[in-house]
Amino acid sequence: MAADYGTIKGALGEILEELACRSGDGIRRLEELRAKLEGRHFHLVVMGQFKRGKSTLINALLGAEILPTAIVPLTSIVTRIGYGETPAAAVLYLDGRREEVPLAEIHRFVTERANPKNGLQVKEVEVFFPSPLLRDGVRIIDTPGVGSVFDHNTEVAYNYLPHVDAGIFVVTADPPLSASEHRFLREVRGYVDQLFFVLNKADAVGEKDLAEAIAFTASVLEQDLRRTVKVWPVSARLALEGRLGKDENQWLRSGLPAFEEHLRGWLQREKGKTFLQSMTASLLRFVSDESMAWKLEQQAAKLTLEELRSKIARFEDSVRRIEKERDEHRFILNGRIRKLHESLDADLAQLSAAEIPRLQAGLETRFREKVQKTREGRQLESELEEVLYREIVEIFSGFRDRTARRLAEALEAVYLDLAERTNRTITAFVELAAGLFAVELKPFTSVEKLTGRSDFYFLLKEDPDAIGLIRLGFRSAMPLFVTRGLILRRIKAMAREIFERHCGRVRYDLLRRIEETTRKFQRSLEEKADLTLATIREALQRAVALKEHSETEVSATLSHLDERLSAIERIRNRLAEYRELAETL
Repeated sequence: MAADYGTIKGALGEILEELACRSGDGIRRLEELRAKLEGRHFHLVVMGQFKRGKSTLINALLGAEILPTAIVPLTSIVTRIGYGETPAAAVLYLDGRREEVPLAEIHRFVTERANPKNGLQVKEVEVFFPSPLLRDGVRIIDTPGVGSVFDHNTEVAYNYLPHVDAGIFVVTADPPLSASEHRFLREVRGYVDQLFFVLNKADAVGEKDLAEAIAFTASVLEQDLRRTVKVWPVSARLALEGRLGKDENQWLRSGLPAFEEHLRGWLQREKGKTFLQSMTASLLRFVSDESMAWKLEQQAAKLTLEELRSKIARFEDSVRRIEKERDEHRFILNGRIRKLHESLDADLAQLSAAEIPRLQAGLETRFREKVQKTREGRQLESELEEVLYREIVEIFSGFRDRTARRLAEALEAVYLDLAERTNRTITAFVELAAGLFAVELKPFTSVEKLTGRSDFYFLLKEDPDAIGLIRLGFRSAMPLFVTRGLILRRIKAMAREIFERHCGRVRYDLLRRIEETTRKFQRSLEEKADLTLATIREALQRAVALKEHSETEVSATLSHLDERLSAIERIRNRLAEYRELAETL
């Protein structure tokens, strides 16, 4: 079998159908697994500053003029493009309404010109298009450009960060990276594991200038992201024209084929690997539970009704003891999570003690340097605020990155211990049943990985309130020699206030990540143990019910169980093969 995402996913779908025909009580679990398999979506988000050619790039990748393009800041609404057999579009409104619209009409909803400041109250627009790139759950997301004159567009772009599985960041050779792009990249690096960098409009400069632009852009990006970066030079315009006009030479000259091949290869290798591993593990667990239940039912049905009920009672007595141990596991977990909270608080206190005085001293130095060169209080204050902004972004971006990694490592250790304890609980349930009913049973246990993604972002520079505006205006109308002392005191107080505020925001973010991830992980593990216990109990109850039937019916049921066990063993072997294939993607 060819080891590619689509083939393995299709094979798992066939196994789900086969299991559904053979399974009885497990049909609900199979429906959940089918929904998980069919509903998997991968969000490939195209981002960057306004007017970098993001929409044109998407159109070129899809080979059709789907998204509107123009020479003014355009996109104001997020557009999601997924696979559909026929082109179509739908508008999703903030009040929950959904409206089908012609694909050619989406400009009325997604552009700033037709829908200024989102007066139509659109949440997002969905587009469906039959592109091979969109198969297997890939969704391309077009976001508003950051740094636009429309502040709400920048906010929409930031708000979409939590939904990014991978991103294409679009820049151009001319003009180079702007301050808003630097700022956005420093935010993005905390949320997106995989970024592709496209240098668009490569045809607008000469070969020598292009090489310099690529080198310069890569070096700047590496400083912002603190890692090695590859920049792909393309001309989205040439690529789209080449595809629409079926001009192979123009398509090749655009540079997009090389990037598209790289992107497709990455999607095939990385997009589905973890997902397929998780799916095969879930199916193997289901198959293991079904096999165990049928073996147990077979063995239990051979006992007399009195023997069977006696063994069930002994089983339940032992289960109560095991359940007490599960309560102890929860108590241990809560204690270790509390220690992580305490360590985060200590880190934030240490950060504040070290950085606030340093920040204030640096601002005072900058103030004394600039006060000699500046005549207007407003300009001086604005320059100091910008210095403060850059410093705090750098401090908190670095702190959050370091702390998130440290907490993730600590959580991995906590979760691994919890998973091992849960696996021991599952094994205890199975071994208890196996011993009581003298049958060989093997539980399936596995450990899922922890995800480190955050659904949090912060913008440091907030609009001043009305009182703040009055204070600024009053100081600006006074001579600088009168206001400079006020400005210095205010900027130092602002440094402390903003720093402490963002300590609280980072604390909230990281603690929420810990709590949500812990809750999901703990619930997932407890469900596995509960499913194992429920599977054993249901098998024993079926055996009790079977004893009320005639010997002929019992014999027929046991024979049917033999056939089921043989079939499910073959399925187990196929799943093990698919699991190995998924490892090679």
